[in-house]
Amino acid sequence: MIIRRPKEKIGYADKADLKNDHLVRFQHGNYAYFAVFLAFVFPVFFAGYGWGDWKGGFVFTGLCRLAFVHHATFCVNSLAHYFGETPYADNHSPKNSWITAIITSGEGYHNFHHEFPQDYRNAIIWYQYDPTKWLIKCLSFIGQTYDLNTFSANEIEKGRIQMIEKKVNEIKGNLKFGTPLCELPEYTAEEFESMIKVKHKQWILLDGILYDVEGFNHPGGSKYIDTGIGKDMAKSFNGGVYNHSNAARNLLSSMRVGVLKRGVDILNSRSKIYCEIK
Repeated sequence: MIIRRPKEKIGYADKADLKNDHLVRFQHGNYAYFAVFLAFVFPVFFAGYGWGDWKGGFVFTGLCRLAFVHHATFCVNSLAHYFGETPYADNHSPKNSWITAIITSGEGYHNFHHEFPQDYRNAIIWYQYDPTKWLIKCLSFIGQTYDLNTFSANEIEKGRIQMIEKKVNEIKGNLKFGTPLCELPEYTAEEFESMIKVKHKQWILLDGILYDVEGFNHPGGSKYIDTGIGKDMAKSFNGGVYNHSNAARNLLSSMRVGVLKRGVDILNSRSKIYCEIK
């Protein structure tokens, strides 16, 4: 039962006044009678007098309905903690699932509810099944509900993005991005030149990072590799000849073997960023 009380009387101090509300006291004192009448007596008489199905009224609208409601209610603390996704936090067991929402009559977006319990909604996207939210919102149009609490959209989105970042980092952890910059050895310009002329390494320089391209099959032909050995190819790589794709840059990261000892401060800052990502 929804009781409309004046706005100016709503507050924590008023809760004691409920004991003096004659309607509330009447409902509280006769709750058992209301429960039995509405759960069994009314359905039986409605079906019986309506179309002569007294037994159907008792079995289907009485017993079956009661069994369904109880199981749906218990699924909120079982199925809603076992099946679904965790779009806002995964440090506890509640999950979001449209299947659970249907089974529990709208209580399936449990992950949201546990993260933002002050919010009157259980689901925040318009097409998600949440009849309780729809009822409360509709009643607000005729003044039967008001001051509906909603959590900050910015904070909700922050939680969602943090979970996306966490999942992305887990996926990245299973991929090879090459040796992090902070773990690469440093070479002077003279050492770089010696690696080319004395040890015949096939190294190139890009943006202060050294790459070993030996054995790499360049799609444009070997001439592009041969002409770049021992040289700084940053300008050519970044648009002078061709502005390479993100896929090419990712592939190149697996070939890095060191950093050039120049612009040390810039390289150190890059190293910190790469290490934090890893």
